[in-house]
Amino acid sequence: MSEEVIIRKYKNTDYVQLCKVHDEARMQELIVGNAVDLYAPLEVAIYKEELFSETIYVAEVNNRIVSFVAFKENELGYIYVLKDFQGKGIGGKLLDTVIPYLERPAFLEVFPSNIKAKRLYKSRGFVEETKEKMILH
Repeated sequence: MSEEVIIRKYKNTDYVQLCKVHDEARMQELIVGNAVDLYAPLEVAIYKEELFSETIYVAEVNNRIVSFVAFKENELGYIYVLKDFQGKGIGGKLLDTVIPYLERPAFLEVFPSNIKAKRLYKSRGFVEETKEKMILH
């Protein structure tokens, strides 16, 4: 990737861009998981999800947020990358940033059919505990 990727902590002024990343990438995830009926835009889901109670890092390219990761204690709750930026190492850079902060064993949930995501997690040391849960020791 020729454009510089900046990884940094989330700021409140990132909210609108974070919503765009969440909404686009969440829909893509749900399509892969055959669970589109679970979709809700972040501005609605914010009341059900605990995203903003977690530590959030964003990835920026040309002052645009293209990805984010959120975690707390031993749970990786979110990692989303806009489709046009997938496969460029951004998700890996975000994981490399936050993995040292995760308590062990750490876990995440993933749709069994999300092969690309599982491949990324495995490349960073996660192993499948069940079809939907991966663990990092």
